[in-house]
Amino acid sequence: MGGLVYRLERVAYAYPPAPGPFSLELEALTVAEGEVLALVGPNGAGKTTLLMLLAFLLRPARGRLDFLGRDPWAATDGAAEARRRAVLLTHHPYLFKGTIADNVAFGLKLRKLPEAETRARAAAALALVELDGRGGRSVSGLSAGQAQRVAIARALALRPRVLLLDEPTANLDAALGLRMEAVLREAGHDWGTTVVFSTHNFSQASRLADAILYLSEGRRVEFSHENCFSGTTATDGRTSWIEPKPGVRIVFPGETRGHVTCVIDPSAIRLVAAGEKGAAPPSGPNVFRGRVSRMETTDAATALVRVSGDLVFRATVPVGELEAGGISLSREVLLTFEPRSVKVVGERPAEVG
Repeated sequence: MGGLVYRLERVAYAYPPAPGPFSLELEALTVAEGEVLALVGPNGAGKTTLLMLLAFLLRPARGRLDFLGRDPWAATDGAAEARRRAVLLTHHPYLFKGTIADNVAFGLKLRKLPEAETRARAAAALALVELDGRGGRSVSGLSAGQAQRVAIARALALRPRVLLLDEPTANLDAALGLRMEAVLREAGHDWGTTVVFSTHNFSQASRLADAILYLSEGRRVEFSHENCFSGTTATDGRTSWIEPKPGVRIVFPGETRGHVTCVIDPSAIRLVAAGEKGAAPPSGPNVFRGRVSRMETTDAATALVRVSGDLVFRATVPVGELEAGGISLSREVLLTFEPRSVKVVGERPAEVG
């Protein structure tokens, strides 16, 4: 990787009126040339706000945000020039009236590129998103996934210094989403484009990104929001547990006191179809009943499975295990993990008095 593209120091932004109901605060962040950075966190964590700051569509309320070694907000036209180099693709992209090719070529024409180069770039970008040969089609009536791919092609055709994407594969099916991830990896690693994208999918972030920034309530945190639970501990001296909901325990080894936050690695979770004849139910302290509420393929051999019950868990499971166990969408399952798989990541002493 090359030099730094972004350097943020004590950057803060609050939606007006300040202090508003939400504020973003980052003590420090650097993003290098060609790096792929994932922003992970629940809704309201600050992912989109940070993308807007990096796209220079929002100005920090305090702190410094340098782009390519300079503060774009310090010069009269600095932010406008920076916006030409840092292209933002939103979760619900807007397409102009006309054809697919018109949309992809729009930014190139604004930059007054020669017509032959404009056509070549637009055609190459459409091929990358698997829409080659469809440039003459009207954008009217495109599905959400097709519109998303047109918008990705429009951004790629510009060959920007930075590509900023808000949930770039949210409207795509799993197989196509994986292929678009490969395109983004190519942009970052082969073209030298810096890519920053937001996602709710930790597995996608792990596959695609060189680095992951976890956000929660506008602050940087050290862990993912997936399988993250908090509570006040109880202990018998050998093991400890929290109750995220009354009567629902998560048990982990050792004597721990106070209020803790813990996470469970999705790959440490095992699933068994509930009610299978002749199948012994899982034993141990951390056994939960739920229903498979979502399944998505993360690669050819692995699936991300969400199980909803008293608590909501996400597990990464080999596709072969799902098929062998008869686990499918809406199936009731038993979910289990070892106490040693629980990692305590946040801890504060018990209150006295």
